[in-house]
Amino acid sequence: MMTTTKAGGFLGVLAVLWTLGGCSVSGPRVAVAPERSLPDRLREDVRVLSEGFAARNANSRATLDGAGRWIAGRLESMGYAVEIEYEDPQRLERGFNVVAELAGDVHPDQIVLIGAHYDAEVDTPGADDNASGVAVMLELARRFAKQPQARTIRWVAFTNEENSNSRGGQMGSFAHATNARLRGDQITAMVSLEMLGYYNDAPDSQRYPFDPSLGAQLGMELSTTGDFIGVVGRTGDAPLIQQIAGAMSSVGTIPVVGAPLPAVLPAIWRSDHGSFWIAGYPGVMVTDTSEYRNANYHRPSDLIGTLDFDRMAGVADAMEAAVRAMSSGQ
Repeated sequence: MMTTTKAGGFLGVLAVLWTLGGCSVSGPRVAVAPERSLPDRLREDVRVLSEGFAARNANSRATLDGAGRWIAGRLESMGYAVEIEYEDPQRLERGFNVVAELAGDVHPDQIVLIGAHYDAEVDTPGADDNASGVAVMLELARRFAKQPQARTIRWVAFTNEENSNSRGGQMGSFAHATNARLRGDQITAMVSLEMLGYYNDAPDSQRYPFDPSLGAQLGMELSTTGDFIGVVGRTGDAPLIQQIAGAMSSVGTIPVVGAPLPAVLPAIWRSDHGSFWIAGYPGVMVTDTSEYRNANYHRPSDLIGTLDFDRMAGVADAMEAAVRAMSSGQ
């Protein structure tokens, strides 16, 4: 059974009206700063996570939990009611997921879950892995706040993705997926946002965790240039992959490759979506393909300066279209 506590008190607003003798007194007019551009918003969130909470891993629990509470504060500032979901209610030191929902106004029992893990590998700041995924998730949550869709949208920042094997174990996503199944949650789609910020236009900059001939066998054209975003899942997830990749491609902000692959390939399980597969839910991973493109993967060099925030902005815009398609209930 899910154990939750309210994550309140992160942000407050204080307004003071000074009055003297019944006459209001005001200070000088303060100019309102213009809203940051999308690339700048993404950059700032990645900076906070990868520099302010650089050691956000299972060996530095205070820093990891601090990152989680910062994410909770961001979601609360958008108007969401936030829940803290402990991975193990009997062992709180294992960490927590951060959960927020936007209830659907037609099919509220049908849930589209968008998630990203907020922990990082030990000894790496994790700018791409996975501050980039969290930053895009927060941007999407901001855009959809107070704009109900037909289906419920659930945002989840997962803990401990890096602290387990590729098929569940003590991952925060495994706890959430297991609890969701026990509750009978109708999760119609789960999307794991996993490393979204690294791109390389050089020839032969893209590799794959399988023989490229497999792509031809499956009817896919596999680029050898790392300039695209991938939508990866099992062959059984092909309809969901096609829906997401199609919606993303329609925006035209980033090249998108849909990749329905055999479930026997270990590499396609390697993120939080794998936990939902185990629980019997449909799911995909949206990714820049991790170490098959980014040589900084799980290294101290996974720094903010290696990311392309203009292209990340393109991913955020494309993902908005995908979330709208999934949550429309059609």
